[in-house]
Amino acid sequence: MDFQVRNILVGFDNSKSANVALKKAADMARRFDAKLHAVYVAKSSNGSGEDISKAVDDVGKSSGLDIEYLERKGKVYTEIISLERELGADVVIIGTHGEEGWQPFWVGSNAFRIASSANCPVITIQETTKEDKALSDILLPLDDEDTTRQKVPYAVMMAQAYNATLHVYSVTKGTSNAVKARLRAYGKQTQTFLHERGIKTTYGEQFGGDVVKNIMNYGKEVRAGLVMIMADTESKGLIMGSYSQDIVNNSTIPVMVMHGRDLQITGSVGY
Repeated sequence: MDFQVRNILVGFDNSKSANVALKKAADMARRFDAKLHAVYVAKSSNGSGEDISKAVDDVGKSSGLDIEYLERKGKVYTEIISLERELGADVVIIGTHGEEGWQPFWVGSNAFRIASSANCPVITIQETTKEDKALSDILLPLDDEDTTRQKVPYAVMMAQAYNATLHVYSVTKGTSNAVKARLRAYGKQTQTFLHERGIKTTYGEQFGGDVVKNIMNYGKEVRAGLVMIMADTESKGLIMGSYSQDIVNNSTIPVMVMHGRDLQITGSVGY
């Protein structure tokens, strides 16, 4: 099954992380020939988005895109999720951290709620992310849960759009021989699936230790421009528990969070 990215929604408030996110979103929109929507959520009825609208327009002009600018008033989480459903967005992109902008809303419960409630993948980008960092290397961690491979078709889509190498990485806290054998089988099957679709791959593995640190360290080692993780099962809480806050809030590498309930993903992995 081939996936299409037709609508991209980016949260924008002109903070440093939001500017990086918008430029990354513009690059994605060009690669997928998708419509880009930028939304500013004012904290009160007195909020003004005039300067923010101009910043969006400037990015649109520099990237050759007609970016649709939208304004909402209320809670960031509520408005972004509502708009994601209204637009039928295929991807949501939002900046994280910083002393201004989204930080008060993103760190903590709202990060969890947006990443876990969206009907489509959510990409989080920190302000420290380099704007010109090409997405030529994508880290694809695999855990010892069956659903870990449901993100692989999205990885194919991203790798093809960016002509990227996928770095398959078997990683778990478990150290038993059974776990090692299962993860190595997953890795081999995944690489075969990717090679059949013309995707370049590498393979690495790590059993035992701190899963989050292992993923972040390996991401740096392969100079990844994106980490792709599932939202609801990996590492029995990789995204839904404390691991999620560690990765999403602290990763200097953009993180793409996906869901097993996503109708585009479910049942689509043919290996």
